Amino acid sequence: MMGKITKGSSFGGCVDYVTRKKKDNPDGTPCKEWHIIDLKDVSDMEGRESIIASFEDNRALNPRLKNPVGHISLNFHADDKDKINDAKMVEIARKYMERMGIVDTPYIVVRHLDKDYPHCHIVFSRINNHAETISDKNDFERNKDICLDLTKEYGLHISDSKRQTNVNKLRGNEKIRYEIFNAVDTVWNDNTICTFDQFEATLKASGVGLEYKFKRGTNIVQGLWYTRKGKRFPASKIDRRFSYANIKAHLANNRPLHSQSKWMYADGSIVPLAAYKGVKFTKSQINDYVSGKTIRIDGCQGNSSTVYIKFDHARMQPCVYSSNPDAPRQSSETQSQENGITLSMPSFRGNTQDDQSFAGGEGMSDDFKMWMKLHPGLSIDEALHRYRDEQKAKQRRNGIRLH
Repeated sequence: MMGKITKGSSFGGCVDYVTRKKKDNPDGTPCKEWHIIDLKDVSDMEGRESIIASFEDNRALNPRLKNPVGHISLNFHADDKDKINDAKMVEIARKYMERMGIVDTPYIVVRHLDKDYPHCHIVFSRINNHAETISDKNDFERNKDICLDLTKEYGLHISDSKRQTNVNKLRGNEKIRYEIFNAVDTVWNDNTICTFDQFEATLKASGVGLEYKFKRGTNIVQGLWYTRKGKRFPASKIDRRFSYANIKAHLANNRPLHSQSKWMYADGSIVPLAAYKGVKFTKSQINDYVSGKTIRIDGCQGNSSTVYIKFDHARMQPCVYSSNPDAPRQSSETQSQENGITLSMPSFRGNTQDDQSFAGGEGMSDDFKMWMKLHPGLSIDEALHRYRDEQKAKQRRNGIRLH
């Protein structure tokens, strides 16, 4: 469940929108895409006109309030379609309004039936029955928290609402706010950005600016505003993650990769690995690998169920061995590197990027495997180069023309 908040000055325009006036039938009767499921201190005996009149009567209690119209859409996941009937939607909407402080004021709840997911629209007066203004302080953050609480309380589907929002369907300030969110979220998830200067420059390239709020009389930063297309929003209106303090802490954990290797950081330390050929590494294995030790992996998919993995600093990449490279060599049993290997590398957010190749070729011929056993101690690149040279020389001696 997620809520979208807007405010305005026209009760007539808002009521016409939620009751789909533009889709009325030719005879003037309303279409079947909506119906009112709850109302309070509002008369609907004469349709839209009496609903609007009820809100306008309430506006007279405080005609100086610039935006007295409150409008919130509550959207549920499509997977919750069977759980959300009219009665359950009213129950949730009432709890939502109570927790948001929308009490003792006229409202209507209109359910729409034109989407594949359940959703409703709450229209309410921001002037309550005591002529007081219903506070909108931190309403975007309160809305987010209350929606999550109700989603958990009713066992509903939890989704990443902001990333799933179709920005093209939004308008005005709400569209700009989500454009800022998407831009900042992209930069936030780029773990190569480690300084505030990089953070700000990358945002600027995407059309989002930063303004700093300083402690009075000092150069100490206390907060941020994000700007786009002439509009300015405090960080709290975009996402609580994107405050100045949170961004500084987040960037401090980011580490750039080495310019010549995706398997090593710029400072020479090793990027941790997550899995290999269907086997997820334990924390102990990850820690040993990062410290430069050889780790043994059992239960791998493919020809070799057991392999050994160790980071090669000279090649700046992990190498996979058929036997332990740290064990004493024996003449009857030499070790060889396996070819065509893929590993998985975790990002800072705990996700895993799969199929990160680091060795050349797709499999080894039996002849080459035998050749490697006769020439131990060579890297895979050196072995391939020498093996191919020998094969070409042999072909020339046999009088075969090479193409």
